[in-house]
Amino acid sequence: MIEIKPNIQQRSNCPYCGTELNPESVLWQGIHIVLNSKCKGCGSEIIDDLRVGHGVKNYIQVNLIKREVFAADPYKKEWLGKPLLNSLHNPQSKKLEIVKEIFKPYNRVIILNCIDHLYGHSLLKLLNAQRHLDGNPECGLVVIVPKFLRWMVPEGVAEVWTVPISLQNGQNYYPSFAEFVEKETKRFEEIYVSEGYSHPSRFDITRFSGVPKHNFEKEEIKITFIWREDRLLVNSLLCRGLRKLNQGEIALALQNMKIKQCFEKIRSQVPEAKFAVAGLGTKTKFPEWIEDYRVDSFNEKNEKEICRVYSESRLVIGLHGSNMLLPSGHAGMTIDLIDERWGNFAQDILYQERDPRMATFRYRFLPYQTSNDTLAFIAAVMVLKWSKFKSQMTADIVNSDVEE
Repeated sequence: MIEIKPNIQQRSNCPYCGTELNPESVLWQGIHIVLNSKCKGCGSEIIDDLRVGHGVKNYIQVNLIKREVFAADPYKKEWLGKPLLNSLHNPQSKKLEIVKEIFKPYNRVIILNCIDHLYGHSLLKLLNAQRHLDGNPECGLVVIVPKFLRWMVPEGVAEVWTVPISLQNGQNYYPSFAEFVEKETKRFEEIYVSEGYSHPSRFDITRFSGVPKHNFEKEEIKITFIWREDRLLVNSLLCRGLRKLNQGEIALALQNMKIKQCFEKIRSQVPEAKFAVAGLGTKTKFPEWIEDYRVDSFNEKNEKEICRVYSESRLVIGLHGSNMLLPSGHAGMTIDLIDERWGNFAQDILYQERDPRMATFRYRFLPYQTSNDTLAFIAAVMVLKWSKFKSQMTADIVNSDVEE
């Protein structure tokens, strides 16, 4: 946590002369929480990114007057720094209708900011809430969430501020949001900002979704493919070529065919299995033996219902991305098919397994070019051999418990 009231805890150095900056005030940009700072040496006025969220490891500094961005990583300068600079120079005049809910008053609070322009980033930030609810009971937790995540805010928070900023506009700066937060923070004597880690490890997804995780004791074996229409399980060059020719429907049909063929190969090895597709986008049709839970858009009702589908699934299979977060957090096991994003390995998986041996069995990562024969074989082994694998790999734990 970083204190911002009554004192601003963060200390940084001037990007020009290296002298310590004097933080004068806090500005709530949206994704970013920044400090209006002045250099004690050269007098430069610097926007200093509070080290929370992506700023924990990749914080940004900006000189608004000179329109300069400073970042240790050139990629982060482009990805985080320039959008921040652009947003501050182009404030949005729209007045946001922010909904404030107060459940329990506190003088000392921790504020967790979940605003972002990517769904997965917002969700992962929200998962930090459990760490504060369990570890900092002396402080009230105030959660700032975009409207689409309000349903997942866990019980026990002190306040929720729901902000109607869409993902498309998530990088923008709304002065009305900054004014709202500045006004509300005057109610508190002591304020800390949660680091809002990009990939928290301490959470139970059930506390957020309200949906129990998969029960391996149930006999039913359901295998679900996570469908998406913007990133496909089709050769990337072919997919790009078809889209350039305005033939994207053909790429979707190819994805549909590949999923059906994979399910057919799994069914030949696991005859008792049931199959489903779930996710965003409803183009193409599946045969009746494949349950179809796809939607054209998510809302609180259908997203919670689909989480139940994930929970019922012994195995979920899907292409790497934020679409795999909730499925992997609720399902028994996961196969994550990765395209060129190997540098983002495991960032889309909500691990619900502490034993590293069991985790390696439950969460598999394969190239998206993996043949259907190989994919079906691995999927069948996972669902058929799970119980035996678990009994062998945890025998010493069971026996130790008995002896004690």
